[in-house]
Amino acid sequence: MTHVLFTYLTDEGNDDFFAEAKHRFPAEFVNKFSKYKRWQDAKSTILGRLLLAYGLQNLYQVDINNLKMSFSKDKKPFLENSSIQFNISHSNDVIVCAITSVGDIGVDVEKISEINVEDFKEQFSRSEYKTIIGSSNELEQFYRFWTQKEAIVKANGSGLHIPLNSFEINSHQTIIGDQCYFLKEIPLNPQYICNVATRNIISDSLITLTNLNTKLISDFGSCNNFKSFC
Repeated sequence: MTHVLFTYLTDEGNDDFFAEAKHRFPAEFVNKFSKYKRWQDAKSTILGRLLLAYGLQNLYQVDINNLKMSFSKDKKPFLENSSIQFNISHSNDVIVCAITSVGDIGVDVEKISEINVEDFKEQFSRSEYKTIIGSSNELEQFYRFWTQKEAIVKANGSGLHIPLNSFEINSHQTIIGDQCYFLKEIPLNPQYICNVATRNIISDSLITLTNLNTKLISDFGSCNNFKSFC
């Protein structure tokens, strides 16, 4: 089963929200989000971590106080001594967290905004780019391919070592090396495109989508300590 949780960014109660976060998260994580110049980036980072903690506790019945987060050599975060995999993404006002207990996972969300698609031509295969410019909604198709590729790279965990134009997406799947990745588009909001990539086919019956309001997440954060979530 794959679970996708998301919330929307608001500026309500920011003073209390950041004060609680500084009190309940470890110093390393506090130092990370405190470096952001924009409150939106800092709050999105914290909300992503709270979505993860909420999902682990309420969907997997995990005692989050006994979990330790570490990072791979490519800086992909993972939970020590756990089969549960996760990935977090945010764009503009939306924060998304995808969690699974079966294999690797990656998620990417982007708000559909005006861009010059031709500027990104080299990031796609000839077939992909032809599909984009031939689409009735060029921007939407661009962001569909973009989020698919980013989600796949994040699921693979090798980051910038995999150029986006080094693999091609066909029928919502692709192969990198000897690994096959499958894609599922997540219907969050008409203004956003979101895709999840996994090593297993995700059918509608094997995925849940949960929209959590910011107050609920904030209240959850103010009632728990996350000292292991560095």
